[in-house]
Amino acid sequence: MIAIILRDMRWRLVLLLALCGLLYALEPGFHQHEGQDVEAIALGPLGISATLAYLSGLAMIILLSGFISGDRREGYTRLFFSQPTSPLQYYGVRWGVAYLVSVGTSVLFLVLGQAIAWGEVRGGWSGLILPMLTALIYGGLIAFLSAVLPRGDAWVGFLLFLPTFFPQILQGLANASPFVRQVVLLIIPPQGALQQLWEGLVLSRFSYDGLVYAMAYGLVFLAAAVLLLKVQDLP
Repeated sequence: MIAIILRDMRWRLVLLLALCGLLYALEPGFHQHEGQDVEAIALGPLGISATLAYLSGLAMIILLSGFISGDRREGYTRLFFSQPTSPLQYYGVRWGVAYLVSVGTSVLFLVLGQAIAWGEVRGGWSGLILPMLTALIYGGLIAFLSAVLPRGDAWVGFLLFLPTFFPQILQGLANASPFVRQVVLLIIPPQGALQQLWEGLVLSRFSYDGLVYAMAYGLVFLAAAVLLLKVQDLP
């Protein structure tokens, strides 16, 4: 089954490769020398973990786009589940493959990016916690959206990803009531927690609060998707 899933993902993997090239070009740490000041630490191996998080999050959106809603819309669920196959098991394997590909791509990006840019691998392994968490966050979110929406789950996920690159999008929340602001911040992906984790990694002050909140966010949406798959009657 895994080989078939990977084959079905082949064009998405090509898009993922193009994304790697784009993020390599945008990663400042790969295009200047590391110094001894605090700013240079963020341009070193641990600083790259922010780009790894972008890569893994977008990878999950690309790889899981329409993975439930598309099958349901195109009628593939009638074919897949005409045999005694559990939807939860089938989509669980697809989700797991996407997660492993996403995190594995981040590992390769970390190693090959350093080798190409610096001529050596300087480490940064602890920074892999960021792409692992980000893949869980967006993997859980896309799984939930794909189980709920008839189409457009990837676009919704991408729109929720945009404040990562453009935090000014959320500035309008400053004028909202505290209740509305709190609700919105609970729904959108926890960029603040990921930022805390990144800063903690760079400055050797690990944020366990950020870790717990980021994990809880992804697991809650993933659990909601599992529940929906259990109670839904797939056509």
